[in-house]
Amino acid sequence: MAKKFKIAGGHRDTVCSAQNILKSGGNAFDAAISGVFSSMVCEYLYTGVASGGAMLVKKNGLYPSLIDFFVETPASIKKSVKDFKTIYADFGDTKQEFNIGAGSVGVPGTIPGLIEIHRQYGSLPFSVLVEQAVDLAKKGSVMSKNQEYLSGVLSPVISSSPKLLSLFQKNGVFITAGEKFFNKDLGFFLEQFLYEDPASFYKNEVCPLFYDTIGWGGVVGLKDLQDYAPKTRKPLKVRYRGCDIFMNPKPSMGGVLIKEGLKSLSKTKNVSKKDVEVALRAINLLKDRDAVGSTTHLTVIDGEKNVASVTTTNGVGAGFVIPKTGVMPNNMLGEKHLNPHGFHSWESKQRIPSNICPTLILGGKQQLVALGSAGSSRIISAILSVITNTLDRKMGLIDAVSSPRIHLEGGVLHCEPDSKKPSYGAAETVNWGDKNMYFGGVNACSFSESVGDERRDSFSV
Repeated sequence: MAKKFKIAGGHRDTVCSAQNILKSGGNAFDAAISGVFSSMVCEYLYTGVASGGAMLVKKNGLYPSLIDFFVETPASIKKSVKDFKTIYADFGDTKQEFNIGAGSVGVPGTIPGLIEIHRQYGSLPFSVLVEQAVDLAKKGSVMSKNQEYLSGVLSPVISSSPKLLSLFQKNGVFITAGEKFFNKDLGFFLEQFLYEDPASFYKNEVCPLFYDTIGWGGVVGLKDLQDYAPKTRKPLKVRYRGCDIFMNPKPSMGGVLIKEGLKSLSKTKNVSKKDVEVALRAINLLKDRDAVGSTTHLTVIDGEKNVASVTTTNGVGAGFVIPKTGVMPNNMLGEKHLNPHGFHSWESKQRIPSNICPTLILGGKQQLVALGSAGSSRIISAILSVITNTLDRKMGLIDAVSSPRIHLEGGVLHCEPDSKKPSYGAAETVNWGDKNMYFGGVNACSFSESVGDERRDSFSV
């Protein structure tokens, strides 16, 4: 049994938590839920309790389904937003603007989403799926090199709150890769899910607790938090190279944009890197310019061939911790690319559009490939790259993920180093010296292979 399953995720502890659940008799959906809870600890700057996401699920023999639990806007807009401030994150070659504070927090959906997925697909008690996250938060999780790098980039966010800063520092110095990251308040908070009915506890205890902190300076009301509902959607289906590809549908833009890229590539028999560049140009005609975001993805295939592919994100975080919980909320209402009509200007309650795109490929040499990516706008180019590597270039999954990527942003083509030195049509190119987390973080599984993206210190079994 142990050798039959495949898991790929953003951190060793995320993957090990999912693995332990499968070894204990749980299914892929149990394992994914447990992995997401653990990622809230060990991938703290990527995801969290007050985040959002989506899971593509496929029970063996049944049609795939998409559970949408992404962040949404409140039902109404308050006249004044008291806590909404701008910070700049330094990514080396560029500085990017983000807005944080209580006014940047959108209505989170991850906990309601995990509860709903468990209700529909789970086999083990919900409490069992939270236990490992509780232990990791209390006993510590080893910080990866990627998490160390991101804590430096997002230091303006982390430094916005003494409590948040204390999580990332030891004796006044930022902790580094190999050292342990502790969040004992988060452990004690999650521990309550071991003893309470999760749905009623979230609605009647967690939502008021969250509102006490974010309500004063933000736009989210208690009713917004308590009324949040995950939505089951029919995945967007695309036929490509004789395979069926299922992706996140609207209101997410991820699947729509990848579909446009595949439409462009379908006209070409022998797809080259330059053809991928052309496809990215077709995609760029439909999308707004995007920023670097903090996202993570987990893929699980169990021994019964059930599949769970889940992406969650916290944006860059709101820059403060909800007291006694260890939870940093999302900052989705402060992400410029998610609010194209201006901040706090939505007309009605709605899911915030995003690029997250858990994906499933059925057919071809692999029979089945489940994947997804981190990386904000690079989610699109990363997933498109792996699809073409798998179906056009006939690569194995490990090579398909590892292969150099390109990404078109604002007319500038960014390129990872490629020994084949392909030619491109872009007037301006940026040649990176090495593979980099900028180009996404694809975690993918087939029945025979699993791969965690080296660009983000991901892990697979």
